[in-house]
Amino acid sequence: MRNIVGAIPRGDDFFPRENVVNQIYTRLAAGNHLYIAAPRRVGKSAILYHLQDNPRDHYEFKYIITEALDNPLIYFQKLSESLYSLKSLPKKSLETIKNFFPIIQMSLLATTGIKVEFDNKIFYEFKQLISTLDTQGKTVVIMIDEFPQAVENIWRQQGTGGAEQFLQFNREIRQQASANIRFILTGSIGLPNIAEKLTATKTINDLNVVELPSLTRTEGLELLKQLLAGQSVSYEESALEYLLAKIDWLVPFYLQLAVQALLEGYSGATVTKPLVDQAFAAIFQQRHNIYFQHYYDRLNKVFTGNEYDFALALLTQLSQQLTLSRSQIQALAAEHQLTTHPRILRTLEADGYLFRTQTDDYSFTSPVLKAWWQHNVF
Repeated sequence: MRNIVGAIPRGDDFFPRENVVNQIYTRLAAGNHLYIAAPRRVGKSAILYHLQDNPRDHYEFKYIITEALDNPLIYFQKLSESLYSLKSLPKKSLETIKNFFPIIQMSLLATTGIKVEFDNKIFYEFKQLISTLDTQGKTVVIMIDEFPQAVENIWRQQGTGGAEQFLQFNREIRQQASANIRFILTGSIGLPNIAEKLTATKTINDLNVVELPSLTRTEGLELLKQLLAGQSVSYEESALEYLLAKIDWLVPFYLQLAVQALLEGYSGATVTKPLVDQAFAAIFQQRHNIYFQHYYDRLNKVFTGNEYDFALALLTQLSQQLTLSRSQIQALAAEHQLTTHPRILRTLEADGYLFRTQTDDYSFTSPVLKAWWQHNVF
């Protein structure tokens, strides 16, 4: 297994997560459309690619990335193009999709400026198209990655009404799709939190939620062993256990980043605890900021004004101590004249910054992110 840091691991570089994959298939077989819920770096996109690359019998998966989309017309254009590329569809269905292309192209050509008045004809035509597609007995699964980001982009460009309409259109398409078509939505930001801000939670309550957890200690240890074996690196197992304890929130990316740091400091000797300490410290050097800076930049995109100031102050204060109690957070919110802090906390939880402890306090989800925040955010 190669150590892939940043890019999406596929094929032999993908670490099997059969419990999650089995859960996805079980829920698809029951007729559900899914929302895979997990913060960034947990491995959602890798699982989607694994499903596409290794479909089980009578399934076909199509992966779409929508992170940069801010135009509903282009979104439906991408969906139709993805459907047209499916191997399961007979000639008649492909012709139906092909006839849709000129319709959406005319609407795109008629679009002027940034503001897009969504053409209800496009929505009607697409809904008709997807409700009648013959998949020849196969279950076709359209996997839309970074869907919440697309909603957020459309919100910025088209306003609240445009984003809510976009969510409603997607709900109707899911509900009226032919019997063998399923949708999986996922993304690095929480869709329920965006829907809540739009007061549009009813537009996503048809989705069956699949929680994607971090790795167990057993899985984390096995991943470390496979990554080091791929580089013929010897190690003390206690050193690997020590590394897992330091990382704590065991998402594949942090383990891969730690192994990369280990390899950079490896001189042929056995990996021991002192080398683990050295590698862990190296993670926070400036050259690795590209892996963490988006956490800081993201705050300015999600929050504005007092909400942004509160979120930044909360995370910065929390990076200097173990936990913050609810009363401490309420006091901090009062300093920033906020009453919306519960929603902000839910957003920070969903996006992978915070988690709520059993004692109802809040802490950084990842000690790695916490340490980076200590080193780089002032």
